[in-house]
Amino acid sequence: MHFRALHPALRLRIAVGFVERFLNTIITPLMAIYLAAEVGAALAGLLILVAVGISVLASLLGGPVADAFGRRRPLVAGTGGVALSFGGMALFSSPWIHSAAGVYLCYVLNTSLGSFALPANEAMIVDTTSSEERKGVYTLQYWSVNVALAAGAVVGGFLYADFFAAMLAAAAAIAGAAALVSLRLLTETAPPRPAGEPPPVPREVLRPRRLVAGYAQVLRDSLFVRLVLGMTLWLGIELQMTGYVAVRLAEELRPQDFWGLHLDGYRLLGILRAENTILIVVLAFFSERLLRELPDSRRAYWGIALFGTGMAALGVSNSVVLLILSVAALTVGELMHIPVMQAMLADLVPEQARTTYLAVFKMSIQGGLIIASVGLSASALLPPWGMAASFAVMAALIVVCYRPVIARHLQLAAAEA
Repeated sequence: MHFRALHPALRLRIAVGFVERFLNTIITPLMAIYLAAEVGAALAGLLILVAVGISVLASLLGGPVADAFGRRRPLVAGTGGVALSFGGMALFSSPWIHSAAGVYLCYVLNTSLGSFALPANEAMIVDTTSSEERKGVYTLQYWSVNVALAAGAVVGGFLYADFFAAMLAAAAAIAGAAALVSLRLLTETAPPRPAGEPPPVPREVLRPRRLVAGYAQVLRDSLFVRLVLGMTLWLGIELQMTGYVAVRLAEELRPQDFWGLHLDGYRLLGILRAENTILIVVLAFFSERLLRELPDSRRAYWGIALFGTGMAALGVSNSVVLLILSVAALTVGELMHIPVMQAMLADLVPEQARTTYLAVFKMSIQGGLIIASVGLSASALLPPWGMAASFAVMAALIVVCYRPVIARHLQLAAAEA
């Protein structure tokens, strides 16, 4: 997939999305540290949970708005609002004001506006690509996201202690430039409304009863619900890396020398996470070319198998070599699975309700976080082999959820051919 061959609006959104993800990766993980230092760890955790809850509601609101009024408006509003909220965070964290409450409120605004625009961003990909193009586009997006994550983590980690307010001010300036570019160049990509259909009325679109009815209709789509459940289980396994696996390595891995490095659990976890990101960045485009001739069903099932096996090994092994090989296996599994999953998602989303469907799909992230937190609590009762077995069982359940969805995807692909 050549970047220049993409729709201009999609090229712009991929570039702006890279900037936004880079800035969020710098700032968002540091908010927990900042709030814990200001108000204590217990209250900081509660405040972040509230912010997550509000961002979920904003995402659910953004779906119907983008379906009714197009993609451009929520995307421009979200990008501009994120820039203003970064500026507010910089102001309130400055030595002249130093208000943790002000920083937090601007942070809530930041995450909420970003979430509000997210369904429109996902829908734009579907609007501007064919079924054959989407796996390549999703691979490109997946690559850019991971480059942004890696770069943002490095910058944030080195600059937080001494330059937090300055980082926020720089983030506001960069986000502001991205918002101005979007305002000037971003075009509408939503499908035209049927002839004779009256324009939507904001008050009607935002009516609670209508919002609930719209999402209830989505939840009656059994194939779509199966895909959401499968992705929720996938994320529930993946997020164990920074939950149960991180705690287990910190507690169980004895300090040791490996290839000239003195490793403990914390350092090894950092190496494993870096390995995952670097492999994704390096292999993303090559994997799409190498796997192009492999049927999507095999790509998905082999990807799930490799991912589940790799995570199960991380859940039980203390061998550095085996852990490194396990991350390599699960990364290849990710690269096989994610583009196919996203192509299946695009197949299931109806044209006139794309962003509503995609807003529901994004709930899989919160579901994955819940599974990961339950897994961390369960690890106090289960031995490592029990946790590893639970990862394998969840991987098998993903296959069960996906089977009819993949069958539908293959039918549509054959019809298009």
